[in-house]
Amino acid sequence: MPHFVNEYEYTPDILEESVGAWWDYKFKAGYRSMLMVIILLAVLSIVAKRPVLLLAELAPVLIMVLFRLKRKKAIQLEQERVDVLFRSLPLSYRVEVGEDICVTSPKGNNRIQFSDVESYIQTRNLIVLFIKGSMTLALDKKGFQEGTEKAFLSLLADTIK
Repeated sequence: MPHFVNEYEYTPDILEESVGAWWDYKFKAGYRSMLMVIILLAVLSIVAKRPVLLLAELAPVLIMVLFRLKRKKAIQLEQERVDVLFRSLPLSYRVEVGEDICVTSPKGNNRIQFSDVESYIQTRNLIVLFIKGSMTLALDKKGFQEGTEKAFLSLLADTIK
């Protein structure tokens, strides 16, 4: 099995990108549903010739705004957790991937089995693993000390179904 090492500092930018990716992933179906309701209501108001139905579009728009507000609040809460746990000290992660995933932080080591990884996505700067229990693990695309981003993505595509 290939071996990968990824090291990075968990900065506020990485935190925001990682937590935001989780929210976008988890609520993708909700966003799509709300967009479908908006389109359906628009078509219905045109076909029924009742423009007043367009007012009903405020409900899905409001729900989408609430999703975004909850996402923003989740990012703020995660930043508060990091600040409390690490008292503004630099928080660095070392992620070693081999037979399993070993995560080393100032708080110790954790091991994650590949079978516990439900999915993954790529963001602008990160590869974000979605782990059972609504957890995430971010890897910085530029942080590979051993192995490459491309080889790691290939491993994920072959391993996570």
